[in-house]
Amino acid sequence: MLPVEIAGSPIVLVKGEDGVIRAFHNVCRHRGAKLVAENLFSRKTFVCPNHSWSYSLKGQLLVRPHFYGGDSHDVNHSPCHRANLVEVRCAVWHDWVFVNLDGEAKDFSLYIEPITRHLTGYDFSELGFGDAIEFEIKANWKLAIENFIEPYHVFSCHPWLNSFVGMAEREPLTFEDHVLRCGYNFQKTDPARGEGLPYFPNLSAEKKNRGDWFVLFPNFAFEVFPDQVDVFIATPLGVDRCHETIAIYFIGEGAHAVEYASAREGVLKNWQDLNSEDIGIIERMQGGRASERFDGGVLSPYWDPVLQHFGRLTYHYLGEQN
Repeated sequence: MLPVEIAGSPIVLVKGEDGVIRAFHNVCRHRGAKLVAENLFSRKTFVCPNHSWSYSLKGQLLVRPHFYGGDSHDVNHSPCHRANLVEVRCAVWHDWVFVNLDGEAKDFSLYIEPITRHLTGYDFSELGFGDAIEFEIKANWKLAIENFIEPYHVFSCHPWLNSFVGMAEREPLTFEDHVLRCGYNFQKTDPARGEGLPYFPNLSAEKKNRGDWFVLFPNFAFEVFPDQVDVFIATPLGVDRCHETIAIYFIGEGAHAVEYASAREGVLKNWQDLNSEDIGIIERMQGGRASERFDGGVLSPYWDPVLQHFGRLTYHYLGEQN
């Protein structure tokens, strides 16, 4: 059982005995206590700490102790009991779980299709989790996502990264509905990018020196290299704070074999360094937005149209909620 918070709503993820991952509102149906406060393993039921109401891993009410008075317990035999946990629509894509709180989103396979069509040749079943790093940033989550997808700042903020791939080699950003995308070809390998790690099996020659970035609106982003996939998630904590998680996946034995330990450490250090370079800039942008004279900016016609599109998406979805 894994408790998480999404858009201020407490949710719990659980993997049932049938192997299916489900999401529920993490709230007892009696008085609203959170059912799960920390990661729990090998549990077969949800039990509320308040009055011990119990639920199955499919969210069905099992028993309400003393519900009709002392020693008069209520055992639920109804398949449609209104005191069952409220399930949240969710979908699993590879190692990642996506939830839809209002249940109104399109089918996830359709939502992800603008990305999956670009991933032909990458066998994600070969991925193994390597490590993750966490950051607290004094800035709005939207600025963190924009920074991830926007390469314009590379020459100014990231000396090593600019030496690895210069600005002239970086392709213009593109967008399609709720997906933002950019990428480049690189001409050399580098220990900071995992030199010597195993590649995706049967990868075409054109993708052996290719990196591609994707943002799936609103806050799930990742990049694909021939030897790794790096996932980036910005979680809002307030209007001027967010939490970043960068999860790094490697291919096959690259994720765990001792012989690749040094290469993995190089990748992890590189991500730590790059993001540390970014954080100060993101926080300065947050500070600058407090100026009454900031009017949205004077934007580059080459680099910034995707950021404008991201802003329109945000405005559109926030407008629907108000």
